[in-house]
Amino acid sequence: MLFNKKEPVIDADSKIIDNIKALNIDIINTKHNGNFDISLGLAKTLYTLYSKHVRINPKNPNWINRDRVILSSSSAYSLLLSILFMSGFNISLDSLKEEKKSSKKIPGIDLISNNFSEGLAMASGVAIGEKYLHEYFKVNNLCNFYTYVICTDLDIIKGTSFESLSLAGALKLNKLIILFDNNKNVLEENDTDVFNVDVVKYFEALKLNTITVDKNNLNDIDNAISKAKSADTATVIILNHDNNHERFENNYVENDYILTEKETTEVKSELGVRDIPFTVSNEARDSMIEMIEARMNQEIDNWDNLYNSLKEETKMELDKIRSNDFSLSNSNINYEYDEEDTLDKACYKILDSLCEKSPFFMIGTSNYDNDIINSFKNYKVFSKKNYLARNINYSLRESATSSIQNGLALAGIRNYSITNIKAVNKLISSIHIACDYNLPNTYILLEDDNDFIDGLDSTYTNELVSLRSIPKLEIYRPHDANELIGVFKLLTTKKTGPACIIINKKKIEVKENSSITDIKNGAYILKKENKNIDAIIISSGSDIDLALAINTDLEEKGFDIRIISMPSIELYLKTELEYKQELIPDGVKVFVIENSSSYSWNGFVSNDQYLITPDKVTWYKNDNELDEFIKQVSEKIENLIN
Repeated sequence: MLFNKKEPVIDADSKIIDNIKALNIDIINTKHNGNFDISLGLAKTLYTLYSKHVRINPKNPNWINRDRVILSSSSAYSLLLSILFMSGFNISLDSLKEEKKSSKKIPGIDLISNNFSEGLAMASGVAIGEKYLHEYFKVNNLCNFYTYVICTDLDIIKGTSFESLSLAGALKLNKLIILFDNNKNVLEENDTDVFNVDVVKYFEALKLNTITVDKNNLNDIDNAISKAKSADTATVIILNHDNNHERFENNYVENDYILTEKETTEVKSELGVRDIPFTVSNEARDSMIEMIEARMNQEIDNWDNLYNSLKEETKMELDKIRSNDFSLSNSNINYEYDEEDTLDKACYKILDSLCEKSPFFMIGTSNYDNDIINSFKNYKVFSKKNYLARNINYSLRESATSSIQNGLALAGIRNYSITNIKAVNKLISSIHIACDYNLPNTYILLEDDNDFIDGLDSTYTNELVSLRSIPKLEIYRPHDANELIGVFKLLTTKKTGPACIIINKKKIEVKENSSITDIKNGAYILKKENKNIDAIIISSGSDIDLALAINTDLEEKGFDIRIISMPSIELYLKTELEYKQELIPDGVKVFVIENSSSYSWNGFVSNDQYLITPDKVTWYKNDNELDEFIKQVSEKIENLIN
């Protein structure tokens, strides 16, 4: 037999839970995706959560005051689908046969993380968002939802979990409830030799409340969730196994393990359900729906009545959050140019001005730099003493920063993070999630002006091309304040979708022909040829200065060069063919100068020799080598033109 003998439970609960388990088995068997040990082991926990605690409205899945549920352990995805179907969400049995894990929005699912520990960080972000929204709408008590996250041992092995949970503890995010499946079976046999953590002490060391329960005891689970909801800080409910209770006899059941037909029949016989795939008792489903409606109908009516009594201005604010519309109708940027400004300081001034335009903008920095944190006059530092502040000090939590951003966006907050471009490899996986879910996060990545490139070992060389390879991610590399303003004007009018802004810390020198409006095309003519084009040089960001210096040398030799600033390759590629041909006429030799990999630029040149990048030429290492580098590149271009 696959199961040990079951512990008797209340009949009504038992019938619903057994139907949930049977449906979960069918989904895993059909999709070849999931973990039986995790998903079946959590069935009673999620049933208790949804039937007795989670505030949901299956008829309006995007109700703004709903509790959020995030799967950090995607192995329980099939179980959550089963629970949502049984709870009355608009999910058909036919769709369960076809549904796969994806970014597609499924009614009742806020987000599924396919990367261990990121779900914990995202849940922390949602909880931060709730704290802010609760304070902002405090007079009417419009936002007071809980965030639940389901995770396992594999989630806390990674450093991202430490970063996010330590922040949750420091900020006392008491509406964050972590359902931790203490299922050591998810670890490979060899992993247990190198991961032997006392999880209770681990969580308590992070200033989190802990409650330990037997996850097969419905009353214990119910009481634990009730206690967690009244705690003064984030709570971890540790769900332990009891070997006398229902579970797999296998010590470890792998993801994607599929039951044989005989095993499926045996399991369903033990559960007391029909052995017909995707067949559910209508009585059991109706019972669970009735439980939820009896608990939620009056609360939903009360909230709707409160909403209808609000001023139109407040309704509009809530509607923007509910519809995930993070755009600004007025994109005017208030920025006063100062000759002493570096580009990063100009960026901070622009962000500061945006604070006045929307109450739902937040910023955060993972650089341990008080100058950055204190450069925002309109953004006070978010803390347990001030949940209405909008400046998050991530304090070097680089791995968790972008995942927390995803959570903030899910809560209805448009947010900007500031970190060094060298940390990009820690952000990549959560940026992919932001792209999947079209979350409007903006990642401001700083280049140090004293860091020089030395071939392909450079962080900039590798990370910039990594970012450009991510589908649906917009990359901007402005070179002065005008272009930077153009980028922000463009991004603040967007409703969805993430973007990166790559910024150097050098002093601003606003170019004569630099443009704000042409940023929408991704590229434009920065310096027009005098008469006849001998060649075109394309560049971006801080490398524009290098391109212009090389052009000056070429002009002295009698060459007529067009300089194109291309802050966004992605936007340029989306422009009409006519604009592309006007900008880069056929038959003209095109050179690219950028302190990055040539990988992004191969489609712009006819020959690799026309690529002036660190993987194609020997790049300068410091300012003492710059003049000689300009001379060498100028001679190279001269020879190729001739």
